[in-house]
Amino acid sequence: MKLTRREFLALGAKATAGTMIFAACGLPERELIVQAPVELPEDVVSGADAWYATTSPDFPGGDGLLVRVMEGRAKKIAGNPDHPVNRGKQSARHDAAIQLTYHPDRIREPLFRSSKGGIHDSISWARAESIFMNAVDAGNGNMAVVTNPLNGLLGTVASSFATLNGGRHITFDPVEQGTTQSAINFAFGADQMPHLDIANAHTVLSVGADWLGTWQSPVSYGVRYGEFRGGEERGYLIHAEPRMSMTAASADLWLPVLPGHEGTLAMSIANVIINDRLVSSAQIAKFLDKIPAAALFGYNPEDVENAIGVSAYSIRKAAKYLAEHGPSLAFAGGSAGAHTNGAFNVAAVFALNTLLGSIGQPGGIWWNREGALPTPANATAGASFADWELELAQWRSGDVATAIIRRADIAYGLPASVDTNGAMNEVDTVIGFGTVMNDTLANCDLVLPEKSFLETWDASQPSPAPGYQVVSIQQPVIPETVQYSDGLLSDARGFGDMLLWASDGALGAADMRDMVDNATANLYGERRGSVNASNVRLFRQGVMQRGGWWDIYSAADQQEDTGPENVFDLNRSASFSSTDDLGDGDDFTLMPFVNNSLLNGELSATPFANQTPDPMTSAAWETWVEINSHDAEQLGIRQHDVLFIKSAFGEIEALAYPTPAGRPGVVSIPIGLGHENGGRYDAGQGANVLSILAPEVEGSTGSIAWAATRVRIARSGRRRELPKFEGEVDAFPAEPGVPILVVAPGQTAHDAEVENHHLYQSQFIDPTNSGSDSDSSAGDGH
Repeated sequence: MKLTRREFLALGAKATAGTMIFAACGLPERELIVQAPVELPEDVVSGADAWYATTSPDFPGGDGLLVRVMEGRAKKIAGNPDHPVNRGKQSARHDAAIQLTYHPDRIREPLFRSSKGGIHDSISWARAESIFMNAVDAGNGNMAVVTNPLNGLLGTVASSFATLNGGRHITFDPVEQGTTQSAINFAFGADQMPHLDIANAHTVLSVGADWLGTWQSPVSYGVRYGEFRGGEERGYLIHAEPRMSMTAASADLWLPVLPGHEGTLAMSIANVIINDRLVSSAQIAKFLDKIPAAALFGYNPEDVENAIGVSAYSIRKAAKYLAEHGPSLAFAGGSAGAHTNGAFNVAAVFALNTLLGSIGQPGGIWWNREGALPTPANATAGASFADWELELAQWRSGDVATAIIRRADIAYGLPASVDTNGAMNEVDTVIGFGTVMNDTLANCDLVLPEKSFLETWDASQPSPAPGYQVVSIQQPVIPETVQYSDGLLSDARGFGDMLLWASDGALGAADMRDMVDNATANLYGERRGSVNASNVRLFRQGVMQRGGWWDIYSAADQQEDTGPENVFDLNRSASFSSTDDLGDGDDFTLMPFVNNSLLNGELSATPFANQTPDPMTSAAWETWVEINSHDAEQLGIRQHDVLFIKSAFGEIEALAYPTPAGRPGVVSIPIGLGHENGGRYDAGQGANVLSILAPEVEGSTGSIAWAATRVRIARSGRRRELPKFEGEVDAFPAEPGVPILVVAPGQTAHDAEVENHHLYQSQFIDPTNSGSDSDSSAGDGH
């Protein structure tokens, strides 16, 4: 019999000890009795691997995925090359998602506490089902179903279940609360997020949106960014954002605009284009159809440069490049919409597309049509902070008898000022679904283990769509239960399956498999798209194999652009919270940002995501605060200093990371850590920057203005090592600083050589110098 490496080593060790006692076959019994695939030794591969197509609607972008499965276990996630969103690419976040499925702290069985604040005890599913149904009956007419934004069948099930029981479906996302979509709707009347044709643009202006990092569909945008840079004419990227993000670091021209002044920057660019007549009169007329020309008078670059922190030269350069190197595309989101004037900021940037002639054109903005699946209205963003304040007020007043929460960590993601846990304690029964414990689940009365996306069915639609209709299919790729030698890793159930079971057929399906089958049957009936088959069974099989269905001919009709609405009707002034009475320290504007690996904390339980270095700082496992190097030097702050960050609504600690790329007067802190409850890898780790946010809102939408908090920073007097991949080597300028070649703006190195720019060195060299001084200094040991 052939021995594995482990068996060979075990035999050798026992031979040395003189205790070779085996059964008849002469091999250790434990190695031969394999009850489940997970018990196989890691060095044994006895079968062929299989790849399955699926997707994960809970992560941004709606990427198509391929999962490698060996011996019943998911081993690797890769991008689906056939899927039109990400076209074979993936991010490290997908690899971290596997660890949620096999997490050692995964919730194994239903948990129940008999009193508020009590201890959770394990119960059977039979008892959990009884408690669940009693809570649904008691909550009929006053129920809340809370989920993350779901742009697919699962969202439809959640919304329909809430309606069936006289309740409401409310979604939660700590940062994306609809400001961007609302601003686009205001400016152009579009109900769907547009497709940004980055790949075919020659110049891109992005404002506030870290689209190469975490905004909307970063993997998809990354693919198109490669085409944007790799075409016959290398694309030119202009990015405006206070923080040096991945997108800012990739830009040819970075405009470190002061927080809250993004819309002013956009209108100043418009001022230059119009006054200098850089585009056609027809395009200018369209832009000024509803926007009064007089409103632009005060936006001359020289008039606004001090207020917005961007030089007049840079504003004019950006405007000229956008106008003269088309097709050009302008869009905004992220931190640009995270102010009290966020809708103005975003709408002003998108309005530039009319001026640039980019609406409905290659390299510009393409309006998407409605999706092929029915989805709830709140599918692509969380409910606004104002809506959540009203919702929690009903919880506190006792008007809600039952709350069902799925993948919405409201206790972590809402500011501490709203006292989410206090509101949850006034609800008779709070039921939570999840894979690993978090701050919200820890305060639920009934906790139900939920299957991961690798174990369940769903069909969803990516947002934004790539210009045409796409349906991504999620299918189980591993067995329903994963076994260890001591029992089930998690006796979990699907959230949608549980709601459909409780509805007893009233929602038209017995489980999520039925929902997907019905949806694919409807697609088959339309007789179009990427999968052709002679019957519905073969059609379903083809959709599963390809990972979805799409119809490249289903693009929306691009209506003639008549110009945006008057963006000056929106609030233009940004306001910030006060730092009065916060004690000693220095004031800064707080700029939270979505963590590149942890997102908003969804992956904080996984060690893979925690140990993945941040692409800009290489930091991991900790919460850090990025502060401008000059600001840090003036305040005596060094790297690894523990800083107090205080707002009027709370205080956290974070480790200092001075950086020359930081905007003076602004500090940036990643979201994702600071969970009081969680698994072994994230409970008590880092700090929760969301907890200290001021309850400031964007005026027209009620969304939280998460970049409108002012904080006071003070040194704690303590230091702690910031885990990071980069070294501690400082860079020093060379002396005497004589350039080998000086390249003028817009020149290539070859052009500079032709013009003998290297002669510029002569001004540094004394023509009377015989070289003797250099010779003597060279040998003096200095």
